[in-house]
Amino acid sequence: MSKKAWILILAAALLSRIAPAAAQLAAPDFPLDALTFQEISRTVSLLKQAGLADDQTLFPTITLSEPPKADVLAWRPGQPFARTALVIMRRDGRTTEAVVDLSADRVASHRALPDVQPSIMQDEWARAADAVTSDARWRNAMREAGIDDMSEVTCTPMPAGTFPQESYGGRRILRVTCYDDRHPLSPHASRSIEGILAIVDADTGEVIDVKVEQPVVIPSAISPLPASDPLPAQKPVVNTSPQGTNIAITGNWQVQWQNWSFHLRPDRRSGLIVSLVRFNDRGNGRLIAYQMALAELFVPYMDPGLGWATRNYLDAGELGLGYLVSTLAEGRDCPAQSYYLDMLMPSDRGGMFKADRALCIFERATGNPAWRHYDVTTGETAARPDVELVVRTIPTIGNYDYVIDYVFSSRGTVTVRAGATGIDAVKTVGAKNLASPEAAADTRYGALVAPETVAPYHDHYFAFRLDLDIDGPENSFITERFVPEKAPPASLRTSLWRLQPEVMRTEGPVTGSHHGAGEIWRVINPNRRTGLGYHPGYEIMPEHGTATSLLDPRDPAQRRAAFSKATLWVTRAKPDELYPAGDFPVASLDDGLPRFAADGAAIENQDLVFWYTIGFRHVTRPEDWPILPTMWHGFMLRPYGFFDSDPSAALRPDTAQ
Repeated sequence: MSKKAWILILAAALLSRIAPAAAQLAAPDFPLDALTFQEISRTVSLLKQAGLADDQTLFPTITLSEPPKADVLAWRPGQPFARTALVIMRRDGRTTEAVVDLSADRVASHRALPDVQPSIMQDEWARAADAVTSDARWRNAMREAGIDDMSEVTCTPMPAGTFPQESYGGRRILRVTCYDDRHPLSPHASRSIEGILAIVDADTGEVIDVKVEQPVVIPSAISPLPASDPLPAQKPVVNTSPQGTNIAITGNWQVQWQNWSFHLRPDRRSGLIVSLVRFNDRGNGRLIAYQMALAELFVPYMDPGLGWATRNYLDAGELGLGYLVSTLAEGRDCPAQSYYLDMLMPSDRGGMFKADRALCIFERATGNPAWRHYDVTTGETAARPDVELVVRTIPTIGNYDYVIDYVFSSRGTVTVRAGATGIDAVKTVGAKNLASPEAAADTRYGALVAPETVAPYHDHYFAFRLDLDIDGPENSFITERFVPEKAPPASLRTSLWRLQPEVMRTEGPVTGSHHGAGEIWRVINPNRRTGLGYHPGYEIMPEHGTATSLLDPRDPAQRRAAFSKATLWVTRAKPDELYPAGDFPVASLDDGLPRFAADGAAIENQDLVFWYTIGFRHVTRPEDWPILPTMWHGFMLRPYGFFDSDPSAALRPDTAQ
């Protein structure tokens, strides 16, 4: 098979590192540390001893079952803590769940999960691709379309989505699209064969159906657009720390930098979990966030054609952002002086795989002032350089690469950014340029980015789960709206505006908007006061990417990801509500946040979770081809009455750079 297609991004690129990793995590020394190699091995062994698993069992999930939040917050170094594994298993088309108490060395519980499908696994991808290329119906369809040599075709299984009008019942299906490798678009992309789609049962490997839609569009031998003349080699621009780093990493990824401290944990589904984010405020380590993670990534395409209408991916729940995390290129993905850390995660077979250099942590000088002031009377400038700490992973999901950053500043802010790059998903069409007679129809749902090549429009929704604990778990959420009003009669003005705060009382989406007049979203601790008398708080502040879904709520694609209808949701914190599209989104509808918020529970002065979705519509352009320039979107957690003054004012003038 060609290395250019998705199946090898999901298969060959991973198979080289899915064998049980020789490296082992250190023994856990913190309650939220990831499961170690020994703990995962013991978990699988206990399940097999109990007759609940065997060598044919697949393990889409083996993860830490976290201790209760109260226990974690009360824990102190040196104290013992429980270790428990949550396991999802798949065998003979059935899904089961087990909880393994590693502290007691026993299986604590086991239950069947009927009508539930876990994330797609590597064996299933490989089996589906092989089944299609061996199927007589598919081979006949290819021959009728003019392709006789099947070795020149690559097939890529994709998540199927959930469409009740289809007749597949509860079967676990993959949709398989194929690509013609004879006339590649670039060294990284083959041309799609439009009009032939195979449906495969992922459990059995049976090809259920081969759909053929006329006309089948076969790539021609047209040459791709010529590459631009390369620029002269540029002189290096580097970010260095000549006096050494200010970053300290201890244990299993406890990080300290300036006044910040937090814990990192690799996670197969979310990629990375950031926990216990604290800021040292004059000797007091004040809690800001108990946990932050990218909980889901929804990408629906807007093309109604065969093989495209069903593309509405939930990448975290269907595939796993940690499972597809990529190795970082030193000096290109991250500065050369970064800390590069390997990520060890459970594999489908009950072992572990190692992703080399999959996490980087680095400081960077932004080139901007953290603050400055020029005194016109003395001619002197007081200023401090802005330096940030960045924690970065880059999962590669098929054609897309997603740069996920957590950025910490001396001002007490945490900025979360998502950068989309990689290669646009494209389809083969007849139009060679916009003057072609087919162009109007071919570009109705996408842009012509190269001859005979359209990149369909689509959306991206990065849904973050933010368990914010501002000075403790009991918080409230306030919206502050800008309200115009008439000025007092004695004023020379006729109009002003003021802030009108309103406490959100029950769970659900936040219905306000940052557009137009706008509003401020603020999380406060109503049980505490600062020196100035404020309830300490943080603002949730959008930067870029506040689009929400335009899809019909009845659309099956939208019903899988109802969270995308609002930028922000607020719910009570519950240990079993971790994912905005539900625990098992592969074959489910109407799960996740709508269900979490359905009871309308009170949220004032409660332990809260904030679900923030970075959303943007990708209106494709010729400039997005042959490689997509990184598109950045994000939001900021900004102190708002949390401190009595700006913490970056304490920066020394001789801050090392």
